[in-house]
Amino acid sequence: MKKLLPVFAALFFLAGCIKDNFDAPPVGGKDPDMTANITLDSVKARYTGTPMQITQDWVIKVLVVGDDKEGNLYQMLAVEDSTAGIALKLDRSSLYADYPVGRRLFIKLKGLWMGDYAGVIQIGGYLNSEGEVDNIPSAAFDQHIFKGVYGLPVVPHVVSISQLNESYQNKLIELNGVEFQTSDVGKNYADGYNKVSVNRTLKDCNGGTILVRTSGYASFANSPTDAGNGKLLAIYSSYNGDAQLLIRSLNDVMLDTTRCGGGVIIGGDGILGLRASYGGSDVTIPSPKVIKGIVISDASFANTDPKNMVLQDSTGGIVVRFTSNHSFVPGDEVEVNAGGLTLSAYNGLVQITNVPGSAATKTGTGTITPRLATVAQIQANANVWESTLVRILNATISGSATWSGTTQINDGTGILNHFTRSAATFSATALPSGNKTFTGIVSNFNGVQLNIRNPATDVQ
Repeated sequence: MKKLLPVFAALFFLAGCIKDNFDAPPVGGKDPDMTANITLDSVKARYTGTPMQITQDWVIKVLVVGDDKEGNLYQMLAVEDSTAGIALKLDRSSLYADYPVGRRLFIKLKGLWMGDYAGVIQIGGYLNSEGEVDNIPSAAFDQHIFKGVYGLPVVPHVVSISQLNESYQNKLIELNGVEFQTSDVGKNYADGYNKVSVNRTLKDCNGGTILVRTSGYASFANSPTDAGNGKLLAIYSSYNGDAQLLIRSLNDVMLDTTRCGGGVIIGGDGILGLRASYGGSDVTIPSPKVIKGIVISDASFANTDPKNMVLQDSTGGIVVRFTSNHSFVPGDEVEVNAGGLTLSAYNGLVQITNVPGSAATKTGTGTITPRLATVAQIQANANVWESTLVRILNATISGSATWSGTTQINDGTGILNHFTRSAATFSATALPSGNKTFTGIVSNFNGVQLNIRNPATDVQ
């Protein structure tokens, strides 16, 4: 797919199923005294490509497989019967309160409209001034939508990427043995800060690929993609013929086994691809292997070991530990010939060790924008965000009178340790009071912690 959907269009496509297999509501309620007289595939077969109002007394019986609870659907439900799936456009928010995933619905179609958006068929309430099918007005819900039993199971269709076709449109599918391409590993699903939808590429071990599209409004938009291989549930969709998958929540992503070819990532792109190949024991990095990134550590304030350089690129970050003190400064673009060196961990912190000074070369300058995150998000994503810059808003720091040693940053979502070396130039400086913005490097010393470079610039 060569272009992004408008935000509202992306939200239209996003569909869902049971949030996870452990908090499904108990089966309850009862069905209305109503009988379905047509199936979804028969309804959709009547569509010829031009918006049409349904004039027949058709009643369909469907199961809700996607609601708006996770923020991935906007004023719509994804519904499915045994023959097909379709999108139901509704003019109201918080639809999950009445129409949760797993609830059976009976829908009287007479008077509603059927159309499509970029090839995906949908049902709405009327034809707007632009000739498009628009949402069913909330005042008309009770005339067309009748609630039935809730808490029913939603079972995905198990297929492979090569088997997917338009017959799966708007159905919940399950793919096994899939993984994100290495250039997308560790990148956020979407841009939740600017509310921009993003495509990531999923692949299998047979060379098949398909896009995973995520709305910038999704609750998991700012979460990074996983590095492993495994199972993924999603709604199959398309945009003008370009196939795409729309996951419903991170509970649908179970990529926790060995990638195609072995390892978590073997020869992966960028810094994250390299660091993800560390599986708990030392790894000799194969040659040739070159990484390039921007220096985010600052040895001049001594809160970083003078032999250590923290390097970050667009995929992630890593500690480069030289055999002697280095002279690189923040903003330097540095290229490291890592082939033949050792990938290791020191008290949990992944690093390239015993790096000779000749292996690293300054190639230019650049900047890294800190990731805006809460303490809770940093703790949840520490493995992927390790050795990258983050910024925490409206937080306090306490636990000591000065910066020296371990203190605690608290932003109301959680508490994160901060560590200051005794050799740091600001070690004896008093801690700031009140709410502040903290910028620092995500680190690890037998547990996640933050390292500020210099309070004069990193604490505002």
